[in-house]
Amino acid sequence: MPQSSSGHNFKSAEDLLYQEIWAAKLEREENLSEDGSLRTSAALPLFEQGIRFLDIGCGEGTLGQQVRHLFDEIHGVDISGTALDLARTRGITAHRVNLNTEPLPYEQGFFSAVASLDVIEHVFDPVRLVREIRRVLSPGGYAIVSTPNIRKIQRILTLIRGHFPRTSYDPVGFDGGHLHYFTSHDLANLLTHQGFTIETVDGICGDRQTWKYRLAVRILGRGFEKEFLSSAILIKARKKP
Repeated sequence: MPQSSSGHNFKSAEDLLYQEIWAAKLEREENLSEDGSLRTSAALPLFEQGIRFLDIGCGEGTLGQQVRHLFDEIHGVDISGTALDLARTRGITAHRVNLNTEPLPYEQGFFSAVASLDVIEHVFDPVRLVREIRRVLSPGGYAIVSTPNIRKIQRILTLIRGHFPRTSYDPVGFDGGHLHYFTSHDLANLLTHQGFTIETVDGICGDRQTWKYRLAVRILGRGFEKEFLSSAILIKARKKP
């Protein structure tokens, strides 16, 4: 733990924020596995068999638990000690990492697959995070990345009305600690420029059960849905050999 000039231990702004976020999660949610279940279920079909998997921002370990049958080893990193304790109860080999100040604690090419679901918007330097993901992936390994979609039409309308739209469902902090905002093109370009080949770009949306939503997609098409109706972006990208 860092120390102040007077020798006293102190917690960083990130430590304090995510400690508060996880305290609020535990207080309001009976089943933490439901938190982020939409993005988890959307990501699952993109996984392939492999040797080692890393979940960046693993939280309580729900994703790792659900892909355990595909990998020999499941690893996770998170800034929250509370989250890591929960992940370890699910059999995840978990490490505490502050992505703003520390590299991933793994050697080059260690993983077959890396997931980073709704994490990249939280870090100071998204480019550095993508470089770290690429470093720890084996040649030909793949990354699955999601982030909120700032291009969702409701968010555009909120901006037109004079307010910046919230993209986080966490009530704690300013927009749940989100620092950066992406369209699908922004995220795809970021990955491409760091040596990835884009394989799939899709949207994550929880409104597909309503008749109005289905009618809109029927009239306007899947491309419109992905870009303007989806609450989040989901990309699978492969590290070039």
